[in-house]
Amino acid sequence: MASALLVTVRFQVLLTMLLLTACATVDVPTQDPAEVEDRVIIDGEVLPLPDEPEIRAEPLAGGEQMSPVVAKLMVSADTERRTGNLDAAANALERALRIEPRNALLWSRLADIRYSQKNWQQSIQLATKSNTLARSDDNLRRQNWYLMVNAYQAIGDQANAEKYRQKLSGQ
Repeated sequence: MASALLVTVRFQVLLTMLLLTACATVDVPTQDPAEVEDRVIIDGEVLPLPDEPEIRAEPLAGGEQMSPVVAKLMVSADTERRTGNLDAAANALERALRIEPRNALLWSRLADIRYSQKNWQQSIQLATKSNTLARSDDNLRRQNWYLMVNAYQAIGDQANAEKYRQKLSGQ
């Protein structure tokens, strides 16, 4: 009986402690979430934030300007190409295409790099992709057709080379 009384007392003490703990309030200071800036860094240089509060992805037409990041990557690709580093030039253009995948000029430039690397099939595919996005940019389309004629000739496909040669003479 004494042990049952001892268990009951211990239970009541434990229950009282739980109730007191449940009633206690802790003052936790509230903090605003930290502000984090997403900045693009290219070659160790931090690019400025855009003036607009939101970035809108729109397809590029002939007269529209590309983003500053893509423009910088394009300059980098041109520099690498002039120095003969075609792999680095292709990498810069591929990064730019991840930002602006509907930019026909980027696809064309990458097609030209792949042509210089003697990757004829990929050059044809990239030039074709560029032409599907070029819309009314006849100069870019013609440039891609020249590239395709030369690539088809390089792989020995005279029929397709002639097909694009005809497009060049027809425009």
